[in-house]
Amino acid sequence: MGIQSMLETFLGASARAVIARERLQVIALTGSIGKSTTKQAVGALLRADLPEQGIRVTQKNYNNELGVPLTVFGRLAPGRDLVAWISLLWVACCARFGFWKSGLRVLVLEMGADKVGDIAYLTKLAPPDIAIVTAIASEDSGATPVHAGNYASIDALVQEKSQLVRALTRGGTAILNADDPRVFAMRHLTSEHVLTFGEADGSDVRIARTRVRMEETLQGRKPVGLEMTIECYQRTDTLFFPDVYGRSVAYAVAAALALGEALDISDEQMLALPTAFAPMPGRTRIIAGIKQTILLDDTYNASPSSTLSSLRDLAGMELAPGQRRVACLGEMRELGETAQTMHRMVGAEAARLGLDLLVVCGIFAHAMAEGALANGMKPESVKVIEDTPEAGLFIQDWIKPGDIVLAKASEGTRQTKGVRMERVIKELMADPMNADQLLVRQGEAWQRK
Repeated sequence: MGIQSMLETFLGASARAVIARERLQVIALTGSIGKSTTKQAVGALLRADLPEQGIRVTQKNYNNELGVPLTVFGRLAPGRDLVAWISLLWVACCARFGFWKSGLRVLVLEMGADKVGDIAYLTKLAPPDIAIVTAIASEDSGATPVHAGNYASIDALVQEKSQLVRALTRGGTAILNADDPRVFAMRHLTSEHVLTFGEADGSDVRIARTRVRMEETLQGRKPVGLEMTIECYQRTDTLFFPDVYGRSVAYAVAAALALGEALDISDEQMLALPTAFAPMPGRTRIIAGIKQTILLDDTYNASPSSTLSSLRDLAGMELAPGQRRVACLGEMRELGETAQTMHRMVGAEAARLGLDLLVVCGIFAHAMAEGALANGMKPESVKVIEDTPEAGLFIQDWIKPGDIVLAKASEGTRQTKGVRMERVIKELMADPMNADQLLVRQGEAWQRK
């Protein structure tokens, strides 16, 4: 066992001791799509921003062996800072033996699964009282879920994610996506209470309707936010979330409202969710662009299912004559042997949806272009560009007032930077001085890459 593994094991054991001793309620989330936005919606519903509530939500991507203990201790990743490591280990040591208390009542933990055994390990640290499973993949897309490249099959990935439901504590509740058959089937894996959400008839929290609300402008019609109608136990409510778009937000909200039902949260608090919910950087945000255009910023990460969903969201917006739809896409990672096929499928969908321009970047750009051209997109409407700064400049010259531009790609890492599609959004923003507040990966370490 290496030093890093030893440190993670010690921190995990200390975090587990805190959770058990203080009897913290654990709300855990997993899935291949929508975890972060669902986590955000859950935190907003519970008002995790109010210190007196005693609620802590996973920050950043702290969803692994180190991230979960960091969330429990309320610390940032120490990286290579020796002093920060010493401070973290001191707190963990004090917590292990009862000399440190979290002061919390509830933990909202995102649990990631990069390899076999991850969820089982994390649920031993933090046994879930409520387990939320978002989605594995869209059934109608035929798409491979993110991280599938690390598993022998999709079934193996589903088996991994299902460990969250299997680990429910006695008297707990599973909250499952009724529209994903793989997730919905997990209801058979527990004898505890099950609530469902989705568009399917019979869902406990049913998404009856979603639409992007549009406003008339001199340049045409611009999206201003997501309007959704929810049916729950003979009650129908319509909620509006400004500055975001897309069905992914609707599913996150529905999952949060199902949690509200599980916890008997008041109707007033649940209907106030749009006020408390803050759009997350890089996740289906609507941003004003140069030349009086609109940007759809979905640059945080990408999987085949989420990319297809964003393309359909773009195509479904009711624009005025003369307005144009542009998609700027980069590679989707961790797809294993299916990578070429999945990227061709995305290009084919862009053609089928009738987009006016498809700009593709990264190592699978040609596969996306081939898919678009093979399905009828005109060569002059498909542009392959090696890197994102050039793509931003090309689109800047091409667009005109009223155009809608979507940008999406996988994030990569600080070591393998990927296409960093947020650079396109920054190039096209009407007010780039707000990039630090609106965009992902704006920290100093990322900007040096």
